[in-house]
Amino acid sequence: MEFGASCTSLQRARTLVRRAQGPGSQGRRSADQQPRLCTQQRRQRWRRCAASLRGSDDEGDEAVDIDALASQLSAEAERLRRSGSFDGGSYDGEGERRQPGSRRGEDMLSPFGYQTKSAEAEVLAAVGDGGFSPEEFELLQELGTINIQQVATSVDLDDFPMPTSERSARTAVIAYTGTFFSGMPFQDPVVVLVKEYLPGAKAVACNELQVLKHLAGMPEVSMKWQTAASPLASYPPVVRLLGYFTAGQTAQAQELLEGEEPEDALWVVLKWEGLAPLALYPSAQQTSGIGLGRLFGGQDSSLLDRSRMLRSITRGALAALGYCHAAGVVHGALGSGSVMLSSFDDRTAKRLVVKLDNFGFAHKLSMQQDESQGSTAGALYSQQPAPLVGDETPLAVGQREDLRALAVVLLECMLSALAHNGPSPLTSTDSLQRLLGEVFVWGVDDFRRYCEDEPDWQTAVELLTFDGDAGWQLLKDMCGGSSSAEELARGRFCQL
Repeated sequence: MEFGASCTSLQRARTLVRRAQGPGSQGRRSADQQPRLCTQQRRQRWRRCAASLRGSDDEGDEAVDIDALASQLSAEAERLRRSGSFDGGSYDGEGERRQPGSRRGEDMLSPFGYQTKSAEAEVLAAVGDGGFSPEEFELLQELGTINIQQVATSVDLDDFPMPTSERSARTAVIAYTGTFFSGMPFQDPVVVLVKEYLPGAKAVACNELQVLKHLAGMPEVSMKWQTAASPLASYPPVVRLLGYFTAGQTAQAQELLEGEEPEDALWVVLKWEGLAPLALYPSAQQTSGIGLGRLFGGQDSSLLDRSRMLRSITRGALAALGYCHAAGVVHGALGSGSVMLSSFDDRTAKRLVVKLDNFGFAHKLSMQQDESQGSTAGALYSQQPAPLVGDETPLAVGQREDLRALAVVLLECMLSALAHNGPSPLTSTDSLQRLLGEVFVWGVDDFRRYCEDEPDWQTAVELLTFDGDAGWQLLKDMCGGSSSAEELARGRFCQL
C-alpha cells in the first residue's frame, strides 16, 4: 500500500475510533471549551462513516437533485436579501431587516430558520459532508457577535407625517478563533476561524456554505489541514471555507438564548488569515504621520501613504466584488464589516490583501459549471463582464446594488480616515447612505458640492479630485452602474 493511501486510511480509522469512544474519551478536551455532538448525531455520523469504509451504497437512498436545491436556496436567499442586510462590522456589527411599510417592499421573511428541517438537511446534503467533528477543535477567543437588526417603520398620520423607526437586534453568529487538531503525524495544531450560527440563523449559515463553496471550493478531508496551515494568499479574494459541523451551543450562546429550547448550532470553519474588517481601519493607529504620528508633526509627510492605501483598498474591494460577480454571485449585504484587510499599516499599500466575508445573504444567480469537479470559481468564469446599464436581469440589478453599497462603504472609509477629527456620526454608513442615496438620489455632482462645503472633509475631497477628478468619476460609475466592478478596479483612481 502506498504511503498516501495508508495515511488516509489511518486518518479515517482514528476518526472513527474517536467518535465511537463517546464523551469519556481520553483525547477529548474540556466541555466548557468544546462543542459536542448529541448522541443521535454521533450515531448518524458513525453509520455514514462505517458505510463509506465498507464502500456500500443503500439501494433505497434517493439521489439528491443539486440543481433543484441550488434554485431553492437561491430563492430563499433572495427573500432574505430583500428583507434585510447582514453586516459583520468588527464581529460586533448589526445587519438590518425592515418590516412591511418600509421602502424595501412587502416580501418579508424572518431570516431565522428554514420553514422545514428537511429543507435544511437537503441543503447540507448538496454542500456535502463538512469533514469535521467538534472533538477536533478547541475554542481560543471570542471575537464578537454578528447581529441582524430588525427595523419596523411607521408613519404618524397628522398634518406633517414623519416616519419613525423602532429597531431591535438579535444575535445570529458568534465568531471565535479556535485550534484545529487533525490528529495526524507531523501536523501541528493550527488556528482557524470558527463561526457559531445560532439555531435560529441556520438558513443564513446554509446559504453562506453553499455560496462559499461555489466561489472557492471546499478542500477534501485529507487536505483541510494543509489548506488551513497555508500562508496568506490574495487569491481567491473571498474568505476560504474549510468545512462545517453540527454541535451543541456554547455557554455564550446559551446565555443569549436564555429561555429558548436548546438546539444544536451549525459551526462554519474558515481559514484564519489574520484579516481585520475595514470598519476598524480609519481609527487604527499608525507608526507615523496619521494617528500617533500627529503628536510628532509627521502628518503631512504621511498623507501620501494614506492616500495610496485608500486607493489600494478601493482596488482590492472592487476586484474582490468583480470576482464574485463573474461567478454569478451577488453579495447583497456589503458593509464595512464585510471587507477584510490584511494590514492597517499605510506603508503596506502595495502588498495589501483585500477579501470579502459574510455571504449569509448572498444570492447565487447562475451556475457556470458543475461544482462537483472541485474547481474554484476564478478558474471557471472567464466570460466578459456584462453591461449593467439598461440590463434588468436579476444578476445585473444585483450587481448595481452591490456597487452602490460598496460606494457608500468606500466613502465612509475615505471620509473617516482623512477627516481631522476621525470617524464621526456624520461619516457613518447610515448617514452617508441617507445623504447620497436619499437626499441626492445617487447624484454624485450634488453630493460633491455638499462635501466641498464641509471643512473636515477637505483632504478627502482633494484625494477624489486628484488626477482629473478620477475619484469622483469612479463614484459616478459605481452609483450609475455604467461599468462592472472588474472594469472599475482597473481604472485611474485604482492605479498606485
